[in-house]
Amino acid sequence: MRLFRKAAPTGRRPRPQDATDRPAASLSYYSRRSDEDLNIGRQQVRAKRRPLPGSLRRFWLQRFGLIILSVAVIASAVDVISLSAHTSVQTVGSTAIALLHTQAEYQTAADRLVAASIWNRNKLTVNTSSIARQLKTEFPELTSVSVSVPVLAHRPIIYIEPDQPAILLIVSNGTFVLDGAGRAILAVTNPTALADLNLPLVTDQSGLTLKRDQQGLTTSNVSFIQTIVAQLAAKSISISSLTLPAGTSELDAAIGRSSYIVKFNLATATARQQAGTYLATKARLESRQITPSQYIDVRVDGRAYYK
Repeated sequence: MRLFRKAAPTGRRPRPQDATDRPAASLSYYSRRSDEDLNIGRQQVRAKRRPLPGSLRRFWLQRFGLIILSVAVIASAVDVISLSAHTSVQTVGSTAIALLHTQAEYQTAADRLVAASIWNRNKLTVNTSSIARQLKTEFPELTSVSVSVPVLAHRPIIYIEPDQPAILLIVSNGTFVLDGAGRAILAVTNPTALADLNLPLVTDQSGLTLKRDQQGLTTSNVSFIQTIVAQLAAKSISISSLTLPAGTSELDAAIGRSSYIVKFNLATATARQQAGTYLATKARLESRQITPSQYIDVRVDGRAYYK
């Protein structure tokens, strides 16, 4: 067996292999492979980002449908909250006052008030209290006015409650309809036009002047007059005229075609009793075939005087 002695180091380091000594083909191969891989990757990313044929049209079709739906929803909302300038006026309570102002007159006034402001044309900003207040100011005979906004419909509903007319009062500056509280609710140019209402016609001789919505008589005065008229009408006794003399609390009633008047005390609350006293006195005088020439005075409770 031969033994080989290991060669002793010569003291020189082995020269590192220069990069130029590497195989050129191998370097060229790996460089080209890297570039191709890199380029292929970019192409794949770009291919993923490029929209497919027809996807752009599908995108806008979907957006167009959403836009149409949004416009339809907005249009429906605007339509729901919009209000018409044409109102629906409905009368509640007493309907006798409708003969003083027709339904068409109330309707025209209500339409004008709603159309006066653009804010009244939708349900969110309509000023219902202002409309009611203005309508009541224009028509003092209305004791109550309320405006209702419908949920689905477009015409505002206005409920009006007219006061019951009580008497016609002739004063120095014209004729006025008074309500039960004695307040002037309407100036009348032709009292005969209200004949269907069968309102007592009272003439004031004190020189009183009135304006609409002013106090003409007290509530007790109106009640007294209505009671006298009703009590005599119940006995088929008609009153041809009623007069309030100046400077007194007296009510003079001319009876039918008789030549005398009946004097009542307007300052008391005994209208029924005074009417009863007159009826009893009238019957007694007729039984004796006595006809007063001037008056029958029942202003003192329980007593009657005639002349």
